[in-house]
Amino acid sequence: MVWIWVVAGLTWVIVMMGIAQLSRFYSKFQEGRRELDANLLNMAGQFKKMQSTLTELLAEQRRITRLTLEQLDLKRAEMTGDFEIVEEPIPPAPPSAGPTEPAVEPPPPMPDKRPPSKFPEIKFPDAK
Repeated sequence: MVWIWVVAGLTWVIVMMGIAQLSRFYSKFQEGRRELDANLLNMAGQFKKMQSTLTELLAEQRRITRLTLEQLDLKRAEMTGDFEIVEEPIPPAPPSAGPTEPAVEPPPPMPDKRPPSKFPEIKFPDAK
């Protein structure tokens, strides 16, 4: 009868130690899961920033490509003579300032700064 109680007690101790180890493992697992979630959220934010940057770079690259193609087309047309000169009319000058708009004064004339026609002669005091 004593042996049964000893075996039951040892079994109970072993089961309790297993439960303690399992709870310790579970708490470390939860901590690792929280860190992993935080890292994934940070990575997702960084990926979004990278995606927006790459989208801006792609748009800029497309613009540069379009401008380059336009320049190449102009150069090709210039070399082959396949272009037409179109003169656009110059729009008339806007009407003078009315009573609601302040009158704009013309800028003052620039002073005339021309070099002299003959430079002055340099006289040295000890020259003979």
